[in-house]
Amino acid sequence: MKKETKNSQLDWLEFALDILIKKGPDSLKITPLCDLKGVTKGSFYHHFKNRSEFIETLMTHWYQEMTLDFITQANTQASPLERLKKLDQVIASHNIEAEMHIRAWALKEQSIAAHLERIDQQRQSYLAHCYIELGMEEVQAQDIALMAYANFLGMQQIHPKPSVEAVLRISAMASKTFMP
Repeated sequence: MKKETKNSQLDWLEFALDILIKKGPDSLKITPLCDLKGVTKGSFYHHFKNRSEFIETLMTHWYQEMTLDFITQANTQASPLERLKKLDQVIASHNIEAEMHIRAWALKEQSIAAHLERIDQQRQSYLAHCYIELGMEEVQAQDIALMAYANFLGMQQIHPKPSVEAVLRISAMASKTFMP
């Protein structure tokens, strides 16, 4: 998506993700969010009927940007191995800090956990499909996809964070270990 004007729906969603990272999910309530943005509630209600619709739209936006768009970019490559490499590069080239905050939020808010379930299934399914195309049996491909995805999520929890180069190197090493 292209950047839109200040106070557009897209601007609200990007602002909310930034606030989630900086201040946590409690700041994603209408009044605190409007105060932080320096606007009236009318600006919020121009784009969203209520907080529930806002959160639904926010999570749909994040899913599109950080899952479906990443897969689309990876799919520009012909071979499954090149798609996996491209996916790692795309992930490494984006700020994915909101991921950790959304996962923490999901511990307290069931609707967020439901979104993560769909997102996690989509991501693992994509990885497994690539591994199957590389010649793995379906069960093994699903197991390797789960392990690779858990590795991705786990690396986000390490302090200090590994460098992008280290993440790419380790991801490639893990993938090569199980290739047929």
